[in-house]
Amino acid sequence: MTQSMPKKLSQAPREQGAALIVSLLLLTVITLLSLTAMRSAHIDTKIAVNHQQKQLAFQAAENAFAKLTSLPPDEMKDLDVPGTLNATSNNADFVPVDSDTHTSADLEMKLTDISRPGQYKFSGFGLNIVTVVFQADAFGEVSNTNARAHNRMEVALVRE
Repeated sequence: MTQSMPKKLSQAPREQGAALIVSLLLLTVITLLSLTAMRSAHIDTKIAVNHQQKQLAFQAAENAFAKLTSLPPDEMKDLDVPGTLNATSNNADFVPVDSDTHTSADLEMKLTDISRPGQYKFSGFGLNIVTVVFQADAFGEVSNTNARAHNRMEVALVRE
């Protein structure tokens, strides 16, 4: 007696490979989504770092103004007050205590006006004094970056 194999075992069904193609497509989509998310996170990090450096530059320029306005009166009298529109430059370096980043500021002052006695009123009273008005420009920057800030204010020195 001869045994014959069933027809189903002898003939292998034809598989199309659809599961392989679908899984490769899903893997490609997931890879592209993850690459996009990583790129977005990298750009967000760059934006945050640039914002922090700009804030450091702004603070350096503000520190230059704070140094100028906190001078004692006897040092304020030593500031050069020329009769013409000349500029004087004062450099001041600032290193934040909690940071490795070095910031610096440059302060430029231009004489804009020397008032006649009593021209300006302080606290409602016109004093018989001369007021010397400067335009002060502070330029702050963070070393090894392109972060820079420019702040401007008007400073009035009261002279007897």
